[in-house]
This record gives sequence, structure tokens and C-alpha cells, in this order.
Amino acid sequence: MTRTVVPLAAEAGKAAVVRPVLLARLDFASGIVRAASAPFDIMAEGEVYAGLGHLGTISAVPESAELQASPVQLTLSGIPPELVSLALLDDYQGRDVRIFLVLLDEGHVLVGTPVLVFRGRMDTMDIELGETATITLTAESRLADWERPRIRRYTDEDQKTVFPDDRGFEFVAQMAEKTIYWGR
Repeated sequence: MTRTVVPLAAEAGKAAVVRPVLLARLDFASGIVRAASAPFDIMAEGEVYAGLGHLGTISAVPESAELQASPVQLTLSGIPPELVSLALLDDYQGRDVRIFLVLLDEGHVLVGTPVLVFRGRMDTMDIELGETATITLTAESRLADWERPRIRRYTDEDQKTVFPDDRGFEFVAQMAEKTIYWGR
């Protein structure tokens, strides 16, 4: 994936202090959750990302030269146990996850524009309960869907599941047993 890190690094090189921060955008069924790895809220492209500080972590975003899916884990700790039920009830599987890299200057102001470093889908959510709860969300790369078979049939019924008004396959069943006389 081509990244726009070079222009971002060039802008950051002009600043005396540069702080890298990761932003996570999670699309849950109940609404979009935005979190930042900084201990304070960050405004990026008109959206506020809640600062989690040391309560939230993101595993390394893997990249390789080979064509393979790589998962990322997002962990949130220090959650009161009574709020765990909210995480269990929300529909999350297969929904969008985006992780951005931003740079902040000395005054905690955004330098450049956010760079997308990972985009995938939420897969599993593991919960550890104790005095406080820890939730670990695993997100799969969109490449994990690459080898999933897409079973389609050349039938009128299958075509109408996608395009209800299409009549292009209406006579396919009749054509299968049709005798065609060529050259008479």
C-alpha cells in the first residue's frame, strides 16, 4: 500500500518536537467509536478522537511483501465490569476498522493530515474479567476475505437475489436442454 508518510515526515521535520499518535476508528452497530493513543482528546479532520493514554494499546501493524492477511489487536483495559455488557451486546463482527498515524507538534497540534496505516474488519472480541475488565478486539485485514469462495449460479433465482428486476437469466433453464440445429 502506498503511503503518504513522506510529505508528513517532511512537514514534521520542520517542527522542534514531534509526537506520533495512533487514531482508531471503529464502526460498531450502535455508532462509530474514535480513540487516540494520546492521554488527551485529538481533533482530526473534523472528528474528535477520545484520548485513552495507557488504557488503550494497539499491536504493531504488520506489513510483508507477501500476499497474506495480517491481524491487528486493539486492547482497552480498566473498564468497569458493568460496562462489559455493552461490548457484548453490540454488533461488531465484519464491521470497518481504520487506524491512522498522526503527528503532533509541541503544542499538541496536528502536523499534516492523518495517514491510513491499517484498514480491515472487526473479527473477535476477547474479554478478561477481574476488578476491572480488559477487552481485546482483533481486526483482520481485508485480505483475509481474499480466499473466501463466492458461490454463484447462472440461474434466474440467483440473479434476482442481487438484481430483482433483471430478466437476463429468465430463459437459461430452458436453454440447457434446447436442441440447436446449425447450418440448415
